[in-house]
Amino acid sequence: MRIAVVSDIHLGDDQCLLVRGEGPGSPPTIGPAYPALREAMGRVDYLVLLGDIVDLSVASYEKAYGAAKVFFVQLQRDGLADELVYVPGNHDFDIWNVVEHQVGVINQLKQGELPRPFKRSVPGVIDGREPEPSLSLPDISAHPEWHRGHRDYGGLFLDHITLRREGDGRRGEGKRSLFNFAYPNLYVVTGPDESVLLTHGHYFEAYWTLLGEWALRLAGEDLDLETVGDLSIRDLVSLNFPLHQLACSGVGQADPLSTLARRVHLEIAAGRTDRAARYLERLEDDLIRRAPLGLPTRLLRSWLAGRARSRIVAALGAMEQTRFSREFLSRPAVRERFRRYYRSCLCELGRLRDQHGIGVPAPRHVVFGHTHQPIPWGSDELVDTIDGHEVRLYNTGGWLLRTDPDGRTGFPGAEIVLYETGAPPRSIPIRSDDLDVAPVSPLAPAPTAGETAR
Repeated sequence: MRIAVVSDIHLGDDQCLLVRGEGPGSPPTIGPAYPALREAMGRVDYLVLLGDIVDLSVASYEKAYGAAKVFFVQLQRDGLADELVYVPGNHDFDIWNVVEHQVGVINQLKQGELPRPFKRSVPGVIDGREPEPSLSLPDISAHPEWHRGHRDYGGLFLDHITLRREGDGRRGEGKRSLFNFAYPNLYVVTGPDESVLLTHGHYFEAYWTLLGEWALRLAGEDLDLETVGDLSIRDLVSLNFPLHQLACSGVGQADPLSTLARRVHLEIAAGRTDRAARYLERLEDDLIRRAPLGLPTRLLRSWLAGRARSRIVAALGAMEQTRFSREFLSRPAVRERFRRYYRSCLCELGRLRDQHGIGVPAPRHVVFGHTHQPIPWGSDELVDTIDGHEVRLYNTGGWLLRTDPDGRTGFPGAEIVLYETGAPPRSIPIRSDDLDVAPVSPLAPAPTAGETAR
């Protein structure tokens, strides 16, 4: 069995290097980084898509899935993967919600059954100790009679993305793919006492756990939780669900607000805060104008609001983005959040053992994405000890351009993690020199006619 792991493709984002749009109204095409991906991963039994694959928080459904179709059709044409294992992240969290809605509501109703409760998390396990390793989703109640080919799992909406029809409506080139879904963790057992935890990594960042942390502080004694102490994975996902929906499709499908929010985000990431400052100034003026206060109080409120606005703008300009941050997991608060997450994963493994008889060793390696800063397999850059478990962390990098404050663009790189039964895991680096074409940033100014002629 052979597995490849990639993440942070961000299909639908204009900065994506695996599928590019030639311009407004032009269809998406395979991008300059795809040949390097194809050569590095080769043919695999399972391609693990470790989050932020289809970007629904910056692109419309039409644009994001249009780019995704180009990518997955090309994978199928090249015969690169027998099956795909999709582990959503924060930019494609909505996909997990749709999967659960199809499995727990739509499929149930189609069979004359009432909807079942949503499974906020479903861990996946690939056990390399088995004679014929394969993916198992222990928390899924199999209904092979409902699925194509009488498989235990599959037949969900994304399988159809690689079907293609001719202009007259007849079926054209292409066949269904087989997407498996796990969230937020996939465990790969690589030896008698070793396993690898694959997870996107957004739960290491404050925003994506904020609601759960505040719920515990304010109403912990009134919450009906699975465990005492650290949250279980299922409770972690459930408590933080509303903010995930808001920041994923809740923002991505709100055009024209979505387009503007994306523009402001890119400008702030590039160190440009003029537009954000202008909006804050208008908000300040509006709040002061509406406040039923006397003149002295209004003047004081105006002065305080102006100071607050200046500080917010300065903070935005100096803010270190999680994306492209090499120091992300070195920050004490982030490292502590990771440790809590790891303990929640150990609880999840205990539940899999007790409820399903699946014994997965405590992970000694963690592969994550989210930050777009590649850390190759075998690196000692990030090593932590958690309750006696020494854990090494590796990062898959990403497939987006980075624009620096001075306007220069670059590709920080990606790592394709590979595992083959009987061999140790490894990763293959993809860097700028491996790309077919030099990338261009969407924020870069268009060349003048004279520059174009030169």
